[in-house]
Amino acid sequence: MSDMTDEEIVRAVRGFAAMQAEREKLAERVAGLRTAVSPEDLAERNRFGEAMAKMDAKLLLESVEVLDRMGMTMAAQACFYVAKKEGLATQL
Repeated sequence: MSDMTDEEIVRAVRGFAAMQAEREKLAERVAGLRTAVSPEDLAERNRFGEAMAKMDAKLLLESVEVLDRMGMTMAAQACFYVAKKEGLATQL
C-alpha cells in the first residue's frame, strides 16, 4: 500500500509534468539543430542534447522512487531495470 498522501501524489505528478515539459523544450532545440554544421551550432546542439539526457535520467530515477512509494512495485521495478541497464541505478 502507498505511504503517500493524495497531496504528495498530486505534487509528484505535477513535478513529472513540469520535468517532461522542460525535456520536450530541450528536444525541440536539439531537433532544430539537427542539421547544424557550424562549430557554434554543433556545440549548442551537444549542450542541449546533454541537458535532455540528464532530464531523461532524472525522470527515470524519480519514477522509480515515486512509483515505489505509491505501492506500484512492479512499475517501479520495471523503471529500475531500465535505469540499471542505463547505468543510472544500482539498488532499489
